Amino acid sequence: MQAASPGSSPALPKLLLYLLVVMLGGALLAVPLFHLGKAAYGWLSTPSWQDIGMANWLRAEIERAHFTRYFNRAVLVCAIVLIWPFLRWVRLDRSLLPTWKPLSTGIKQWVLGFILASGLLLVLGFVFFKIGAYQLRPNSGWFKFGEPITAALGAGIIEEFFFRGLLLGLLLRTMSVRKALLAGTFVFALVHFLKPPEGWQIDDAAVTWSSGFLVLKQIALGFGDVQFLLAEFATLFAVGWVLAQVRMQTGALWAGIGLHGGWVFGLKYFSALTTYSNGWLPWIGANLKIGLAPLLTVLFTGWIASRLLPNNAAR
Repeated sequence: MQAASPGSSPALPKLLLYLLVVMLGGALLAVPLFHLGKAAYGWLSTPSWQDIGMANWLRAEIERAHFTRYFNRAVLVCAIVLIWPFLRWVRLDRSLLPTWKPLSTGIKQWVLGFILASGLLLVLGFVFFKIGAYQLRPNSGWFKFGEPITAALGAGIIEEFFFRGLLLGLLLRTMSVRKALLAGTFVFALVHFLKPPEGWQIDDAAVTWSSGFLVLKQIALGFGDVQFLLAEFATLFAVGWVLAQVRMQTGALWAGIGLHGGWVFGLKYFSALTTYSNGWLPWIGANLKIGLAPLLTVLFTGWIASRLLPNNAAR
């Protein structure tokens, strides 16, 4: 386990500044990106592109995209462009990452985490489906696993590598273990919370140069909604805390990748099969990551994982 090094430059203020610059950059970039998308739609609507399958698909995607989607993509572009300068600024080092070996043990931990997280979350969903909180969608695709599995693998690998690998490693250089876990978990929950409110949109005709900052305002207002803050932010914090604890206990990322991927798979798969019936907060919300029931399920999953996984904290 990496010990704190008082002589190193603290990474947390730099990380928070990076997030602030990314969000402000996204707010500025969203409007030109929106107008670029609309111009591309007009260009792809000309007769010369009508019979090209890829052009038709792209035109349909642009037609469905609201301004908030352009905002999200603009934030992602800024995050990618600025990530390398940020990593150089905090002096990225390979020693920050935990070990990947042995491979056979790691795969077993991944499988255990995936089955445990997805299984308990889907059991929770089934219980709330039986008591009427959710209803089956018409023509539910029971065997359509492609998108949930893709999302699970992508989120599990990329986010664990960044949050529990690089970020936690950076924080451990200058902070105690407990403070590093708390700071890293807060940043993880904050990043996932920095999104436009569900269902809130700006009409295409109302988009102006300041619309990106209007989205930032709506995101900030979400922190004033106590019920929503407790219902979703608390669950995100619990997820980050469990994953950080597992990373420290095992000395590797395998189990965390499995748990993270399992939760994403369960969430995506269940949401694709069901629709929500209003009025079940604070126990359950529009999906399986909102409410006290998901929060307790995440904590229970973490408790079981801590009993089943090996303790290699010395790594």
